[in-house]
Amino acid sequence: MARRTKDESAQTRETILDAAEVEMQARGVSQTSLNRIARRAQVTRGAIYWHFADKRALLEAMVARTHLPLRDLRECLSQHIPGNEPLWLLREVMRHGLERLGNDPRHRRVCHIVMHRCEVTDEGHPADALMRAMFEDAREVILSLCSEIDQLDLLHPPLSARDASDMVMAFVAGHYECVLRHPETHRADRDWAPLVDAALRGLITETAARRLAREPAAKPRELEPADH
Repeated sequence: MARRTKDESAQTRETILDAAEVEMQARGVSQTSLNRIARRAQVTRGAIYWHFADKRALLEAMVARTHLPLRDLRECLSQHIPGNEPLWLLREVMRHGLERLGNDPRHRRVCHIVMHRCEVTDEGHPADALMRAMFEDAREVILSLCSEIDQLDLLHPPLSARDASDMVMAFVAGHYECVLRHPETHRADRDWAPLVDAALRGLITETAARRLAREPAAKPRELEPADH
């Protein structure tokens, strides 16, 4: 009986989060009331407050449910990259991040909410804090990989590791922005590998580019967001 009660509580929490995603994407975060979420989830407001202190906690839980920190992604991908070669790891990190937009509707929906349905009016807004945390997590991993690539003398000489990481971040973030804001013209369900390889060829030496072209993209096992 205790296990059943625990399972039911967990299911109610998931149902509330599902309802919050739908309402927040449709109306925006500030215009979504807990009453609307409760009605869609077919629960009481009290049930929402049992699981979440407020709307900010709801938003944070939505992000946590789909967010896969790049440090965890790198660790998982490294199991499939011989020698943990940083250039190949960077390629697969970029490719996997972009493919999630096409393959994971929940991830795409939550990213759309955080990036385009939150009315961020000041630095203290919860969406602003969430986006900053995700950006810094991604930037730390990308910069680390670019530094390792630079130490192997695989970057174009004029570029520093910081230059390369800035370009990678702009490439991925730009595609996220286009897919989420203009889904009718910038589709997410595409083959991202050629685009990623083309972007990387602009950062690395010709010798490294030729090696990269000979290595097929890795096919890691299904990756899931880490528990938070």
